[in-house]
Amino acid sequence: MEPLTRIESQRRFIQQRAKELLDRVDRMDDEELRWTVRMFADCLSPEQRMAHLGAYSEYWTVDQLRRFVPTFIQEYTDLALEDLKAKEGAQGTRLADLTDEELQSISLAEKWYLLARDPVGLRPDQLRRELARLFMCKSYDLFHDTGLSEAAVEFPAYHRVREALEARPDAVAEFLLRVVLERAERLSDGPPDDVEAALAEIREVTGRTLGILIPVDQLFAGQMVKLPLERPDEIPEAAPQEPGATMAGMSVEELGTAFLVLTDLMSLREWEEYVLPLQRQYRSIAEIPPDDLRVLLPRLSARMGDRRITDFAERYRSGRMVAERKVDPAIWEMLPTPERLAILERDNRTMDIAQAARHLAKIFFSYHYDMLFDAGFHVDLLRSPRYQGLVNRLISGPLNDSGREPAGRRVEDLAQAVTRMMLDLEALPSEARPVRLQEVRAVIATALGLPDDLTYPASKEGRA
Repeated sequence: MEPLTRIESQRRFIQQRAKELLDRVDRMDDEELRWTVRMFADCLSPEQRMAHLGAYSEYWTVDQLRRFVPTFIQEYTDLALEDLKAKEGAQGTRLADLTDEELQSISLAEKWYLLARDPVGLRPDQLRRELARLFMCKSYDLFHDTGLSEAAVEFPAYHRVREALEARPDAVAEFLLRVVLERAERLSDGPPDDVEAALAEIREVTGRTLGILIPVDQLFAGQMVKLPLERPDEIPEAAPQEPGATMAGMSVEELGTAFLVLTDLMSLREWEEYVLPLQRQYRSIAEIPPDDLRVLLPRLSARMGDRRITDFAERYRSGRMVAERKVDPAIWEMLPTPERLAILERDNRTMDIAQAARHLAKIFFSYHYDMLFDAGFHVDLLRSPRYQGLVNRLISGPLNDSGREPAGRRVEDLAQAVTRMMLDLEALPSEARPVRLQEVRAVIATALGLPDDLTYPASKEGRA
């Protein structure tokens, strides 16, 4: 079977997504209905939003939203397919070749690299959106995160900046474009600290030009609160369900476990941002004051979003990537094996060394197939010295004794081999998967030179 072209693959995705969403509208709650509208509306020009949203309000009742959303999904889907048809024949290597949905799904780093090469590659309304998305970018990791543009629609700060840009003449957007392009080399080639300094300078100039002051620690405040706010300059409270209320009822041990789980979901850069300062201040988690954890955990939880401790295994079963954009499970089911493998290998390349190490270690310590998807087991596993020791060894290397290659390269090669085997495993009948998993574990053990008593221990790590 010939692999699907870029255009045909996206066409199927858009059509299937519409079907799935329309089937689920009656079961969506208020927040999911509003999120669906925001996500799609952010791929439209101001004129298109006015034409297709009309009198829509996030303050409507759930019944009103459910009556409106199906029509909007159908209209948006038609527009997305028209946009896709207009790009047929394009190679997809220039910004002008990309649809609005593609622009929403790739990293800011990639988009601004392409803009530096072709400063007129975007329409004026697209440029304003990208400037607003860049305003939301406060770190090196976010700059390279393929999910930031989608996530930004959940926060009032993004909408405030985008709307302010849309209210200003083209000359303002063109001035801010020059501000960014003057820092293009630092953004594309600079070390993380230099990239973050450039991002801060861009955010400061943008805010000053638009007359908007939003503290950097408030950029992601007010996730999915209803818009518009009563006062545009309001700093909203975080989300309708106050996470602090949940934290208040947690014991010291539960707080420590929650913190461990969140740190295990972090990229290396996030770990350096959030955990390293704590390590310099405290010798262990147990020394962190519980009240400090209650303040910190909601922030970390919001930063981690919908990441799960079992994503390392669910990526093979349902498309929940670790570092790349997650694939809709219904779409994942439709994809042929070569396309699934290509997506998984791209996810491998995007993972940093810490994420790749955890991916391998979690598979290795899952002694039985069902353990792969047992969140409770993997929470318990976090307190295993042997799990933490293996992760640290993979991060710092060397594997075996040769030391001829950097640890990262050897971990990457092993991860690619394991990925192919795990994808094959999920295609097997259920009764054949446990045996195949042991073969995968043996490959990891051999590559790492692990002793038999760790590969086939008398007592299991985590919760056996």
